[in-house]
Amino acid sequence: MTQAPVLMPLPLTIPSARPRVTLTVWLADLTYTQQAVSAETMPQAVAGLATYAASRMDLDHPVRLFKYPEALAEALEQDGPPDVIGFSHYIWNSQLSLAFAGLIKERFPRTTVVFGGPHYPLRLPEQTVFWRERLAGRVDFYVDGEGEAAFADLLLALSRRDRDDVRGSLPGVHRMNSDGTLYAPPPRPRIHDLSDVPSPYALGLMDEFFDGKLVPTVQTNRGCPFKCTFCQEGTSYFQKVAKKNTQHIHDELHAIGRHMKPLVEAGTARNELLITDSNFGMYPEDHETCRVIAECQRLYGWPRVVNVTTGKNQRDRVLSAVAQVPGAISLSGAVQSLDPDVLRTIARTNIDAGKLMEIALAAADTGTGTYSEVILALPGDSKAKHLGTLRQLVDAGFNRINMFQLTLLPGSEMCTDEYRSEHGLVTKWRVMPRCYGSYTVLGEELRAAELDEVCVTVPEMPYEDYRECRVMNLLLAALYNDGLFTALPAVLRAHQISPMTWLERARTLSHGPALAAVLKEFAVETDEQLWDERTDLLAYATENIDRYVEGHLGNNLLYTYRSRVLSEALDDTADPAARACLAVLRETGVGVGGGSLVEALVREAAEYHRLTLADVFRTDPPEVLRQSARFDLDALLAAARRRDGVRDPRSFRLTESGMREFVLTAEQQRTLSTYMGQFGTTPWGVGRLLTKVRLADIVRHVRMTPSPGTAPAPAGTESSRT
Repeated sequence: MTQAPVLMPLPLTIPSARPRVTLTVWLADLTYTQQAVSAETMPQAVAGLATYAASRMDLDHPVRLFKYPEALAEALEQDGPPDVIGFSHYIWNSQLSLAFAGLIKERFPRTTVVFGGPHYPLRLPEQTVFWRERLAGRVDFYVDGEGEAAFADLLLALSRRDRDDVRGSLPGVHRMNSDGTLYAPPPRPRIHDLSDVPSPYALGLMDEFFDGKLVPTVQTNRGCPFKCTFCQEGTSYFQKVAKKNTQHIHDELHAIGRHMKPLVEAGTARNELLITDSNFGMYPEDHETCRVIAECQRLYGWPRVVNVTTGKNQRDRVLSAVAQVPGAISLSGAVQSLDPDVLRTIARTNIDAGKLMEIALAAADTGTGTYSEVILALPGDSKAKHLGTLRQLVDAGFNRINMFQLTLLPGSEMCTDEYRSEHGLVTKWRVMPRCYGSYTVLGEELRAAELDEVCVTVPEMPYEDYRECRVMNLLLAALYNDGLFTALPAVLRAHQISPMTWLERARTLSHGPALAAVLKEFAVETDEQLWDERTDLLAYATENIDRYVEGHLGNNLLYTYRSRVLSEALDDTADPAARACLAVLRETGVGVGGGSLVEALVREAAEYHRLTLADVFRTDPPEVLRQSARFDLDALLAAARRRDGVRDPRSFRLTESGMREFVLTAEQQRTLSTYMGQFGTTPWGVGRLLTKVRLADIVRHVRMTPSPGTAPAPAGTESSRT
């Protein structure tokens, strides 16, 4: 067995002629915690600021790191203010960080407050408004662009002279002058070699964050060669890709693995790794990273799941890399849209639909899961274009399609005033799911909620079409994603029918009362969560924080209502799934009436999937469920995965009826307990759980009870009405 390398901890300061800095420095990457840990990533990015600073100067005081607001509040109470405090500034913690920053500046005006991160406009006019409306009086400096070197420059400058004298010589360090003008020099040049940033994991800075709640996070390369206008990495500043060397990655992953091993064995932590690269697998070095991950799996039993966005180019290289950790990495075919006009408008270059099909098929051959991503209401979008993109992705065979609303990020080109006006973007504001809470800090209650700005109307997509697309997104998530009713699409594909046709028919059929109620409430909440004015919604949200924390408001609607469909309306969902499948088969000339084998197969398959999903969100041992079996559905699903013919139901008919049992194993119940312990048992908590675990890890296992004569009958032993 391969032995784990023994790594000696490296000192944070190395004796040299480097400048001495006596400042006390704290760094915070805050997350909301009251409903759940909203951003459950370890604070790897701000920890990198600390290790890089320590490589350039001798720090008299170790940099302190904070993730939880409660810990920062306690430190302010017990240890007094630091000389400098830096906050990461993202869409999911902007208001929380600003609330802390405002109170710190009020109580401790001599403390220097620094912000940095991508939640910051690109251009000077918008930056000036952003400062005046949000940062003024709370923030002294904003680091624009990459943070490590610029923040170190700022610390050195602050150690030499008064804060008010630090201006004019620090690239990428912005500040509002006393006359109300913004000093905003261009960003500092980027780091060429990410290994210049010492690993906070190997140095021990992250030890306290292995608490079972946070997911280890690493970045092996930074930057993106693509120019998507909706993305903060689509700007020219991030076009070149910087990388870490293989030894750095090796040491970092093994350091994490040693910490995760006892947590995973005790069942107190999610068995995951997050890699924040934008195009993982596209580069030769990623093959070595996957080899190290496989080594960690053997040594530490970690990670079972690797969450990462794989590159859309260099298909063979990506497949070769992820094949080293089979089942751990889902292959991404993120497209956002497949309409040529939309893609030109957002400056995105996609691989064509044929290549997408190749990715999905090649991944299926290696047992790798696949997913794609689609954004609703992009510039130039329409209802027909959005549904057409979904159809192409479903037909390509992707296991899961993640559907998002278009969020305008301040650091993207799409968020600029000029771009909005040119492309006719109509936006509204909503509260971000899980990103709200109240905290007692220095005797005061701080209330905060995060908002994001979403596009709901473009010239070719009126709001009513946007709303209808959202309902279709929900049905696709509930019936198709993760193979929830996968036998039905298998039968349809065998007859050259798109599963999207089935989903669209399921949308128009009559629904039972439970499903009808869930769909109606989803449409109503889609309207109610959107506000015209940011300030009005911010005031309402902060006044009603308790209602948000209790789960009455502010949930991710697609995740929440998917869980409600599968828990509250499962029976009503299985029925239209079967009826819609039979209807579209009938329309193409397949005989499905009068007790045909095709009809019997479809109805048995729908019931089979209903039983696999029944009561799966119970952590206590649920009862064993049973179903009479006329068909070998396991053989049918295996044949579909091999792309063998499943057209003739006689090929899967059992010579004698058998009995299936549907059970949740002890391992599945442990997995559910771990996740539900973090996310809770509410519909929104279960919905979030479904985004974090592989469905195979939680749906009921199926076993046939022993009985003679269960071999499939030879084709042709009974007439079929196909």
